[in-house]
Amino acid sequence: MKQLLFVCTTPRTGSSMLRGDIRSTVAMGDPREWFNMGPGGRYEKSSDEWAVPAGDLDAYIAAIREHTATPNGVVGVKIFELHLSQLVKRGMLPAGPGRLRALAERFGSSDPVIVRLSRDNKLRQAISFVKARQTGKWGSQGEAKRQGKYDRKAIESAIYELIERENLWDRELEASGYSADVTLVYETLQNQRSEAILSIARALGLPDAETVVGERDTDSARLERQANDETEAWIDRFIGWK
Repeated sequence: MKQLLFVCTTPRTGSSMLRGDIRSTVAMGDPREWFNMGPGGRYEKSSDEWAVPAGDLDAYIAAIREHTATPNGVVGVKIFELHLSQLVKRGMLPAGPGRLRALAERFGSSDPVIVRLSRDNKLRQAISFVKARQTGKWGSQGEAKRQGKYDRKAIESAIYELIERENLWDRELEASGYSADVTLVYETLQNQRSEAILSIARALGLPDAETVVGERDTDSARLERQANDETEAWIDRFIGWK
């Protein structure tokens, strides 16, 4: 059985929903953005909570194992390509190709399960991304800090950025010598959540994967969909613009 799971994705792909589903099994880790090193990001919060010395990657990984591994020893990480760049910038990973493999090796596993999660509808993804950036509301919980405002140029820029970030993942996986064990798309994932979790459980090699998924706590994995009437209005406005 494998004990390291990487969910490789980009923003606004339903990754929080997937994380909740994975966590609800209590057998596949808790794949949060452990390496989000932005201000107020998960790395900063967890380092403080776990009293990990600044910049000590091995100590931080040890703390992730101690505090987040499921009883069978599986650790999960949701990771953006940007997080790898942040690790390099802080001198915690070597620069150059193969950063994801280098990170896996620091976990003591050069053969993690790779889940690749993306979203086909880049316009909807971009609008969700722009709204989250504007409002500061990245999840279904919590309140918006600011009001969102339609901005065509920001949406166009976000579409290009998200496509580029997908391409960077392609390059990173190739450079690391990895291919996806499980490939998921947001538009399909919404209606096939149990099937998606089962495919990950099987990739990990969990004993009796069907039972693990069938007995998961679905109530703990519920999230509200964030798209609303405003989202639809922005889509109509973007498509109808002349």
